[in-house]
Amino acid sequence: MGVKSYPWLKYGLSWKPRPISTVQYTLFATQVGVLAILSYLSVALLGPLAYAGVSFFYFAYAFYIVFALWWGLYGIMASYLGSVIAGFLLGTGLVPNLLGSLPNLIGPLAAFLIWRGVLAKRGLDPLMRDLADKKVQGVPAKSKQQWFWHVLINVGVFNIAGAFMYVSLFVAMGLIPAGAYWIWWAGWVAGDVIPLTVILPLLTKTLSPVVERSGLVNLGWLS
Repeated sequence: MGVKSYPWLKYGLSWKPRPISTVQYTLFATQVGVLAILSYLSVALLGPLAYAGVSFFYFAYAFYIVFALWWGLYGIMASYLGSVIAGFLLGTGLVPNLLGSLPNLIGPLAAFLIWRGVLAKRGLDPLMRDLADKKVQGVPAKSKQQWFWHVLINVGVFNIAGAFMYVSLFVAMGLIPAGAYWIWWAGWVAGDVIPLTVILPLLTKTLSPVVERSGLVNLGWLS
C-alpha cells in the first residue's frame, strides 16, 4: 500500500533539490548569530539556576529544533555552532565546549531525520504546526499523535540522552562535582521541558506559516 499524499511531503531528505541561493548563506549566518545569543542568554540570565552550561530553563533549545525543521543542515549546524560560541562567551574551554555542544547537534539532527523521513509520511506535519493547529494546509491535524512523538523523542529520548552525555563529560573533566551529577542531570532535562512543550508549539504556530509563505523552508538538506 503506497504512502498517502500530503501537501508537506515536498519537505523531504533530498540533498539539494533546488539551487542554493545567497539568501540561504545569509540566513545561515543569521541563524548562528541568533542561536549564539539565545544560547548565551539561556544560561547567563538564570544566575544560580545555571552552572557549567546547564540551565534550568534553556529556552534556546526550542529554536534549535524549529530551525532544523525549517532549514535542514543549516539549522542543525547553526544549533551546534551557536551553542559552541555561547560556550566560549561563558568561559567554557575548547575541548569541553566542542564535545559538550554535541547534544545540541544530535537532537536537532534526529528531529529533522525522523519528522521528514518517517513521521511526515504517516500524516504528521514535518514543521510540527499540528502541535497547535487543528488543520495544516487543509489537512485535519493529528495533534495527539504529533504530541506523543514529540514528547517521546524530543522531550524524552534525546533530552535525557543529551543530559547523560553532557553531564557525564563535564563530571569526567572535573567541571561538575561528581556528587552533583544528578542535580545537574535533572537540571538539563527539566530545563528543556518548558521550551519544548510551550515555546516550540508557539514558534511552529506563529512563525512556520510566515517562513513557508516566504519560500524559505528548505525542501531538503541544503535547499
